[in-house]
Amino acid sequence: KKTKKNQSVHSVKKETMNPNLLQWTVADVASYFSDAGFPEQAMAFRTQEIDGKSLLLMQRSDVLTGLSIRLGPALKIYERHVKVLQRTHFLEFDDL
Repeated sequence: KKTKKNQSVHSVKKETMNPNLLQWTVADVASYFSDAGFPEQAMAFRTQEIDGKSLLLMQRSDVLTGLSIRLGPALKIYERHVKVLQRTHFLEFDDL
């Protein structure tokens, strides 16, 4: 039997971050995307000074055109991360 030890390794960093996006700094947002496999694009979030509050306010067009990142990664970032983070946040917190 294989142990499931390795499965939790990838999510360790994210679990140490504040679950409330409103508390995320620009550095938190950048490191989140870097850890998610988008180190190049994480720099765009840092350059544009996107913190947790800004991330919650981002719309699809902001990610696709506002960050000046390539369309492929931008779509993945929006669909798999920004949308998911926003949905999770608004289910757990209602203080924006």
